[in-house]
Amino acid sequence: MTTGTALDHFWQLLWGGLSLNPQGFYNINILPQGAIAALIVVLIAGLSQAIGQSLVLFINKVKPIRFILSAAVSATLFVFAYFFWVGSIWLVSNVVFNVHLSLFVAARTLALSYAPRTLSFLIGLPYLGIPISVLLSIWSLLAEVYGLKVVAELGTWSAFACAGLGWAVMELLERTLGRPIALLAERLLNLAAG
Repeated sequence: MTTGTALDHFWQLLWGGLSLNPQGFYNINILPQGAIAALIVVLIAGLSQAIGQSLVLFINKVKPIRFILSAAVSATLFVFAYFFWVGSIWLVSNVVFNVHLSLFVAARTLALSYAPRTLSFLIGLPYLGIPISVLLSIWSLLAEVYGLKVVAELGTWSAFACAGLGWAVMELLERTLGRPIALLAERLLNLAAG
């Protein structure tokens, strides 16, 4: 699959992220338009999660325009959270593990690890939503660990530590510097939902 663009092989790349195929993580970083394909995966995952979380809006009979606006705001916030995690993983890999991981490689690898989250629309299922959400989060974390192992040539535990520390840094930033952004996001969601 080293010919063509990442967009030409989008579904194979997405399947590679879902099946933890090392070739998928490798290809998204070497094929032309890999960054675009990666961003599409993140947007689909964000939109899927927004749709899954919007079941409450359907139950409350929210107007279609409010539903669309709410889903768009949720997907956008999802993308911002993705960028926070990319930055934190890049920082941890370079500072703690002294791996010279490019910011773009970190971004494309993390994006492909979001492939399981494209199924997030299933979290709207009654009674099964929370277990499905947990399963998709764990699956996505395993994909990130595997992706880091492939592209950064880290051992399994080092890749897991890198992803875990990156997540911890992201959580810290969200609860400190990102707190005003989170409050603004909450207001935007409330405004969009009416």
